[in-house]
Amino acid sequence: MIKQLVIILPALFIVTLSAYAGPLITLSADDVHSPFFNAKGIRVSLTGPQASLLEVRLNEVAIQGKIWRDLHFSCHKFQVANDWIRCEDGVLKLSGSAPLPVSFDFSSRNKTLDLKITTGAGGAVADWRLSAQWGKPVWEGVLIVTNGEAARIAEFLPEAEKSLLPVPAKGNMNGTIKLRGAAGGLAGIEAHLAVDELAFSDASGLHAGENISVEVNAMATLDEGKEGNLWAWHADVNWPSGEVFWQPVYFAAQGHRFSGSGELDESTIRLRTGKLVLSNIGEMNLSGLIDRPGNTLRDFDLSADNLELSTLFSQVLKPFLVNTPVAELQAAGHAGIQWRYRNRAHEFLHVDLRDASVEDGHGRFAFRGVDASIPWQAPGNQGNQGGVEPTKAAIRIQSSQLGKIPIGQVDIPLEIDGSNLRIPRLTLPVLDGELTLENFSASRQAQGWVWQFSGGLSPISMQKLTEALGTQPMKGTLSGEIPRVSYNGSTVVVDGALLFRIFDGTIALGNLKLLDPLGPAPSLLADLDMRNLDLNLLTGTFSFGNMQGRIDAAVHGLELFNWKPVKFDANLMSSPGSYPRRISQAAVQNISSLGGSGAAAAIQRSFLGFFEQFGYSKIGWSCSLRNGICHMGGIESEPLPHGYLIVKGGGIPAITVIGYNRDVDWWELVSRLQRITQVEAKPVIQ
Repeated sequence: MIKQLVIILPALFIVTLSAYAGPLITLSADDVHSPFFNAKGIRVSLTGPQASLLEVRLNEVAIQGKIWRDLHFSCHKFQVANDWIRCEDGVLKLSGSAPLPVSFDFSSRNKTLDLKITTGAGGAVADWRLSAQWGKPVWEGVLIVTNGEAARIAEFLPEAEKSLLPVPAKGNMNGTIKLRGAAGGLAGIEAHLAVDELAFSDASGLHAGENISVEVNAMATLDEGKEGNLWAWHADVNWPSGEVFWQPVYFAAQGHRFSGSGELDESTIRLRTGKLVLSNIGEMNLSGLIDRPGNTLRDFDLSADNLELSTLFSQVLKPFLVNTPVAELQAAGHAGIQWRYRNRAHEFLHVDLRDASVEDGHGRFAFRGVDASIPWQAPGNQGNQGGVEPTKAAIRIQSSQLGKIPIGQVDIPLEIDGSNLRIPRLTLPVLDGELTLENFSASRQAQGWVWQFSGGLSPISMQKLTEALGTQPMKGTLSGEIPRVSYNGSTVVVDGALLFRIFDGTIALGNLKLLDPLGPAPSLLADLDMRNLDLNLLTGTFSFGNMQGRIDAAVHGLELFNWKPVKFDANLMSSPGSYPRRISQAAVQNISSLGGSGAAAAIQRSFLGFFEQFGYSKIGWSCSLRNGICHMGGIESEPLPHGYLIVKGGGIPAITVIGYNRDVDWWELVSRLQRITQVEAKPVIQ
């Protein structure tokens, strides 16, 4: 932008020369074209004593495609001699800008121009000095800037840049810019600039910076041996301090650096070799090609060997995950990357991870000690008619965690074919058992990622599992078969039923759907059928009081929202068959609490208090949950005129439990299962 400001001023002086012909002159022109610049609506006047007042107005000026409007230059001490022009009290102003004091000396004999712009007062003086000389095969110009105000520079930006760039609020510039050229125009630029305490923002609030210091050393040379305007350029940029927010990325400078070389012309900008050093992240080698004038990326190459993942993820990648299910991810370790982008499409990507870890901030999952080599290439990249052979990734994870469940070392044989992923077989060590996944496949579709797999679970100790989950200790083992499980971008669906073996019985989980599984409030739909569970193992696990026998249970139409039940129809009943059926006083007490009564006191008030166990012939209980209320029932084949039968006595001594409270708040019912509740309505003990 400094170059553009410098170019405007000599152009005005050339127009001034063409206007000078006498003491009182007014010159107007609608349109002026030249290889140097184009101007519209030109008006030049010389008035005052001895033609000492010069005024130049231009409605529009265009230099190399950059446009300025409503430009006004005036000089109140304007002097002209045979071979020189002097202005000691000039003012330059654009539409919407503050006046800019200007003075200059122009010599046609020596072919020199010395121009000075000074603003401010006292210790805050900003000084711009331009010295130019021509007449040789080449012309040269040097601009020296001392304490140049960024806010004032912004006022003189071309119209297009004003609408695109954030507005500087403060900041100072110091340095030099050297220009050289010939009759054909500009042929070389060399700049050494330092910007301090720069602050900027835009109206949207999406781009802002504060206390920025930047050092720029750049040069560009026109290759006169090539057709067209082909420039060779080199730039070194050092950013030692300051903060920048460029939605969604926030960066605090800690010595970031960039160095690059390349070429540019009217149609492209090429970065032939570049190095970007991000402090606390690492070094990256860059090259690429940008198409002009739209400034769209056509080709790009990036390679890095040893990037610090924690800083790279938190500063560069994590901002793009805001408002996603994985917004609270944390990463650590080291990574290498090679990325190739050709003809506006991704062509090749290779990622290496070394001792990396990825953890979810909500504790849903964690992967630690990850070493991986993951190659990917676009379909058709090899250029043969047979297509691209799938690439194979080598991934080893030392330890993982899904929720609270630990998983041992895993080697993942991942096959990658474009946007299709496949794992033929994967074994995950889970506690003292194994989870096996078969024929896992995933692909990128219009609705997002979709995947599917099947598998099985070898026996896992329930004691170890409940210890890991931090729940009531349980005995026995858990094993099962996993049918086809699929995910369509928003919902997990299980075809068939998940089959598990526990408490010497079976559990079938069917019609399973999990909606928005990684969202803030997932939903689950399922039907649960349990058959022939051993009551002795079950009640012993939960300190429910001892019961002998077997039960069947069904929970149909189960709906969980954010893992809390909102709807289901549950039914529990004695399993058919011949087996011992006994129940302890403690179990009677807990069962009766479901109906809102306390059996312990009733038993103790009768001769039944001498017995620790009782016989029964049937057990039955049901709950239909709607709107937070559980509507309860008992043994369906044994209806009662009042209440419902929970336990039907049988044998000697026998006990029968009847409940009377049919509608109970669900969370109150859960609380009752955790304690014995003493209420007025007592069960009938027979």
